[in-house]
Amino acid sequence: TMHGEDEESPENLVLSDIVDKLNIQFEDAMNDLWQTLMTQELYLHEAIEESTTNFHRKIAELMSKFVEQSQSFFVQLREISVHFSENMTEIVTRFISTKLALQDFDDVPSDLRMCMEDRDAILNLIAGMKDTHT
Repeated sequence: TMHGEDEESPENLVLSDIVDKLNIQFEDAMNDLWQTLMTQELYLHEAIEESTTNFHRKIAELMSKFVEQSQSFFVQLREISVHFSENMTEIVTRFISTKLALQDFDDVPSDLRMCMEDRDAILNLIAGMKDTHT
């Protein structure tokens, strides 16, 4: 029709049929492609969702184990601190009692001699050390 031909000419009708068939084939191909892509997107979405769920579960398990182990270690540290404090109190008490009983202050440093007379102050220092450690 652009060259002045009749729209109803046999050549134009054949070309029109060919264009219509190509258009239908193109639409079918696009529809098939869209279906394929949507199927792949669905599979990908499900895979990502499953991976994310597994990741959250594993992270939660790891964090739970970490917290559990940390609590266990802190309990052990508290027990060691208490044991250390008790041992320190016993050793210091025995040392002071022995030195005071024997009046043997020759090998005791001068700074420590001043503290030995105030036994309660030393025991309070040990208790303060225990509280600080705890």
